[in-house]
Amino acid sequence: MAIVTISRGSMSGGAAFARCLGTSLGYPVLAREVLVEAAARLGVPEDVLRKNIQSCESFESLREERSLFLYGLQSALADHCLSGDLVYHGHAGQFLLKGLPTLLRVRLIAPRSVRIRTLVERQALDPAAAREYIRNVDQERVEWTKFVYGADWRDPKNYDLVINLQNVSMDTACEMVSHVVKLPAYQTTPAVLEGLRNFALACRVQLALANEPALRGIRFEVRADAGKVEVDWHRAPGAWKAGPSGFPEELIQRTAMTVEGVRELTLRLRESGRHGKVA
Repeated sequence: MAIVTISRGSMSGGAAFARCLGTSLGYPVLAREVLVEAAARLGVPEDVLRKNIQSCESFESLREERSLFLYGLQSALADHCLSGDLVYHGHAGQFLLKGLPTLLRVRLIAPRSVRIRTLVERQALDPAAAREYIRNVDQERVEWTKFVYGADWRDPKNYDLVINLQNVSMDTACEMVSHVVKLPAYQTTPAVLEGLRNFALACRVQLALANEPALRGIRFEVRADAGKVEVDWHRAPGAWKAGPSGFPEELIQRTAMTVEGVRELTLRLRESGRHGKVA
């Protein structure tokens, strides 16, 4: 049927909503598990991955490492989408899976008074401290999404459904979304499954290229279609000094062709129009 991403503010009931929806639809429900899997793929501790992803530092080395970690997270999540059925309420799913077929991006909104009361009950904070905590967390998320994705986390246009829990119960919200994903537009057809496989393959190639130390400083845009992969690459000045004519095509080719599922590779250097094809 559909891949559902859930975005919510702290203490807005996102985890409970995800469990309700997963039970109703019979879908797997994932959040932190994807982060753990991405850390394992990258060979780094989970706390290091989480801290780096959430950082807004703009130093070049930190930007490159954060991009690598985000590609790792995206690739792990994409592999979980291959069946076409998933509820994800973890890190920035609406951005990591943008453009995926049958993706339903849900945003939950809860009154601040309810969020404060929930935090007070769960962590035994006084109301003033709970209010400040929620304000700080929300602001950090706003700043982070603008920094990393150039988008406002609160903007309704980044979602397909926005549900205000002030006047809608959790069970009703769950029933609403369960009904939407059963509509014809969200059915998992063979074409949809092929699109999911293409997306997952492109993510794996993107991660392999980003994880090659000798290719740091090069930006890649990857597309896949039934095993045929296209890679546009953009080299920063001085990023590559060796290789034929000073271009790293051979290393890009070797790295991409080692990814399972790649049958044919087309490279394009956008700055010069230089391109090549390897089968």
